[in-house]
Parts: sequence; structure tokens; C-alpha cells
Amino acid sequence: MKKILISSALAVTLISTMGCAPRGYESATVGQQMTVETGVVQSVKSVVINSQGVGNTLGGIVGAVAGGVAGNEVGAGTGRVVATVLGTAVGGALGGTVGDKLDTNYGQEVIVQLNSGRTVATVLRINESTPALGVGQAVNVFFSGSQISNITAR
Repeated sequence: MKKILISSALAVTLISTMGCAPRGYESATVGQQMTVETGVVQSVKSVVINSQGVGNTLGGIVGAVAGGVAGNEVGAGTGRVVATVLGTAVGGALGGTVGDKLDTNYGQEVIVQLNSGRTVATVLRINESTPALGVGQAVNVFFSGSQISNITAR
């Protein structure tokens, strides 16, 4: 029983800390000089930002271990072996699914007509600290070199 509790706690901790979308700016942009141009949002489209599969893999591994440990606590002899194998398979599948869901990030594809006449586009992550932008909204576009660092409402 103790093994099950420890494995379950480990699984929940690992899965719950994975796949979190960054909040605000990336750490590499802190203190970096940027240029700012003003403009108006022309188009916004919701998108899914594909994960690298890390959550799915790690979730599958943690789920398989937890399922195997749980299955090993059931029955005796051949029944225990079957329960361990089934627990590992089911735990791996469920853990992979949960990990994949936690690893999925959402964003918005934004096209901005700058006041300089140039049109720029980028994909921004969306989370609780970055509100969605709307068509016709006046914005500031932050550039770091040729890359767009962020777009914020004015």
C-alpha cells in the first residue's frame, strides 16, 4: 500500500508540473533592448501550439510505473503477474493521455497592420496572464531584432 501511495504522489506531482504555458515574457527577453511600433490588429485566429511530446512520454512512463506497482498488489502467482502487466499497460496509456493534455498549449495567430505601413504576423501563447487580442484593437508590437517579442493592447 505504501508503494502505491508513493508512486501515486510522484505521478501526480510530475504530471501537474508539466506542460505549463509560460506567463508573460521569456526570461531571455528581460533587460533586452526592444523597439516598439504601434499598429492595429487586422486578424486573430486561435491555434494549438504543438507540444514536443515530453508530457506524453513522461506521463506514460509515470503512469506505467504507478499502474505496475498497483497491479503488483493484486492477487498472487499468475494472477499477480497478469494484474501487473495490465496495470502497467493501462497506467501507461492513461498517463500518456493525461501528459499529452497537460502539454498542449494554445495560442493566437495575430496579424497587425503597423502605422508605418508594414504588416507583421506572429503566434502568441495564450494563458491566464495574456489576454486575447481583438480585430481593430490598437496595439504595441515589441521587436527584438527582427523577431516579435510580444504584442500588447495600447
